[in-house]
Amino acid sequence: MPVSSYDSVDQLPAVEWDALVSGGTIYSSSGFAGVRTEELPLGATARYLIARDDQGAPVAGAEAYAFMRPPHLLYTPTDLLAGLISDEHRVHLAATPLAIGAGWSEFRGQLPGRDGVTAPERSAAVRALTAAALDFAGTAGASVLGYYYLPRAEALEVAEAHADDGAVLLYHDVETVLPVGLWQNLDDYLAWLPSGRRPRARRERRDFDRSGRTIREVSLPEVVKEIAPLNSALMRRHGHEYGEERAAAVYDRQGRYLGDRSTLLLAEDAEHPVGFALRYRHGDTLYARVAGFDYSVPNVADYFNLVFYHPVASGVGRTVRAIHLGLGTFQAKLARGAQPHPLYSVFVGVDRPLAADEKKVRERNRAGAEAFGAEYGRFVVGGLNTDDWLL
Repeated sequence: MPVSSYDSVDQLPAVEWDALVSGGTIYSSSGFAGVRTEELPLGATARYLIARDDQGAPVAGAEAYAFMRPPHLLYTPTDLLAGLISDEHRVHLAATPLAIGAGWSEFRGQLPGRDGVTAPERSAAVRALTAAALDFAGTAGASVLGYYYLPRAEALEVAEAHADDGAVLLYHDVETVLPVGLWQNLDDYLAWLPSGRRPRARRERRDFDRSGRTIREVSLPEVVKEIAPLNSALMRRHGHEYGEERAAAVYDRQGRYLGDRSTLLLAEDAEHPVGFALRYRHGDTLYARVAGFDYSVPNVADYFNLVFYHPVASGVGRTVRAIHLGLGTFQAKLARGAQPHPLYSVFVGVDRPLAADEKKVRERNRAGAEAFGAEYGRFVVGGLNTDDWLL
């Protein structure tokens, strides 16, 4: 299947790209591609790939990037492959550029596709895209190509396409999704929660209401200056050097590219912002991107009211299927109804096979899934069987 290749987001046909919605998220949109172009570190390069059918219509797409060093600590292949490949090979990988396929936005990879294509068409498109990504990685001088944070189905597609290249498929992390489409209102939601969790949810909602704080829905470009200090405070609270100027630059950039997709909940106390939750709408899903708070005022479960209770109470479930909550803070999210979905990463040697120990890969995947279940399974409404996560 032929593949069209574009070296910059300016060349990318945005209408064609954004029509590839099957399996895509807001992070695979042309808007986020634009954001990422401005955020690429010095020396990094990008490639946008579209596999086309015999009539020239797009079937599926992939983003590929090359970096002199990993763009984030969580994208370091030598850490993830420790104990699976030889130490000598890991040293070699660390000394060469890193190529990433399937995007690197917000810890979520994807190969978006056109709705309605047949399974053979999809398979042919993925094979063509992964071959093009591998060529790109070789040209960039990379020794490893990684496809990070893919959902299970796409990870298996990529691993199968790279079977002859010795692909290593790893369970990597878990994203959480609030199935808000199940509930028409807050009463429906509370009835769905286990009885032992309802009092806390009611108390957190009541305390917020009694505080006198109100929630207003706005678009991101309207409030960049207002949310910058709140986001900066949150980041610094978690140990990051993240000043207000930097926060303002980040959200000004996202507002320029994604303002029409944004829906931001702003919590106010006597007309002063005390917290916010930024979401992006994509298809039938809201993507909860980031939050921020004023820590000089009392906390009345502001986060849970902005991210969980207010959206449910306002009836967003009548038009939205789910709220995507991303990685981390699992106990808090799962206890309030979020559902876990495993994510996987696939690694391929570029200049030579990774030669991973297959037994150790299986053991690593099982141990990782079982560890998550042991620590967090009891918080999942409806229960959790991580055997379904094994590969």
